[in-house]
Amino acid sequence: MSDVGFLQSVDILSTLEPDELAIVEKYLRDVSCAPGDAVFQQGDEGRDLFIVRDGRVVVRVRASEGADVDVAELGDGDFFGEMAIFEAAPRSATCVAVDGGRLWRLRKDDFFALMDEHPGLASKILYRMVSITTGRLNTTSSFLSDLVQWGEGARRRAVTDDLTGLYNRRHLDSVLDQRLADARAKHATFSLIMMDLDRFHAVNDRYGQAFGDQVIAAVAPSVRDNIRDGDIAGRYGGDEFVILFPDCVAEDALSCAEAIRKSVERLRIEAPDGSQVSVTTSQGIAEYPRHGASVDQVKEAADQALYAAKEAGRNRAVVAGNGAG
Repeated sequence: MSDVGFLQSVDILSTLEPDELAIVEKYLRDVSCAPGDAVFQQGDEGRDLFIVRDGRVVVRVRASEGADVDVAELGDGDFFGEMAIFEAAPRSATCVAVDGGRLWRLRKDDFFALMDEHPGLASKILYRMVSITTGRLNTTSSFLSDLVQWGEGARRRAVTDDLTGLYNRRHLDSVLDQRLADARAKHATFSLIMMDLDRFHAVNDRYGQAFGDQVIAAVAPSVRDNIRDGDIAGRYGGDEFVILFPDCVAEDALSCAEAIRKSVERLRIEAPDGSQVSVTTSQGIAEYPRHGASVDQVKEAADQALYAAKEAGRNRAVVAGNGAG
């Protein structure tokens, strides 16, 4: 891929034409990083925006007890340090090139020169930058507030479900909103599974809520062990689970759904009376933008597919609009 082609994949530059990208490229400066190099430190004066050309950059925040906590990982095409363009404030995190690699750097002064010489082009970049940065802040502000105040323990509590160790609903909703924005900007796709346990209320009624919680917790490893790196699974409430598959069509998500279904079907959980209880799942799958243009529409399509799985006899996965699988 040419440099201009690569720049087209960067969120803040995704609305620019090839000739505009060629102009932007002239303002970018190459930065090479050795493994473990700090691109900048928390508290440093912010003067530059960076784009990852290749490699991984980890974002670290110093918690109140003094521990460094990794809060995000960035890869090819991701940008960071954008607040340097907007305000003269100390860096709020440390960014480390964990594997080494290459970055592009856009100096604040160069960006203002770009604004003077190409105001229309710069306005497009600013519009995307403000939109994406606002989304990032909305997604992470409350989490980071907890993190800085309470440290690593609060980081886990802020994003995970205590019973299963999977992500919680609050975090899932934030991630879904951000993934939708990313998918729109990159003309990409994602798939979503809505899953619940079949006849779970009968289990609760017979054995009590404590055993019901034990069943929910026992299902979590079957979910965690049968998704890809980068997929995001969580408990949405009660016996309902949600799994997000970035850059994935529904048919590929169906393969993971089947693996989860078979794994759960094999479980045997010992009840208080000594009996062995089995459980099955029903799952509905929907894909953006094929089954909906918003998070709510995709969730509704997945929920309808889940209902279709129940109607078809349970213990199955259904893709929206496809009937029973």
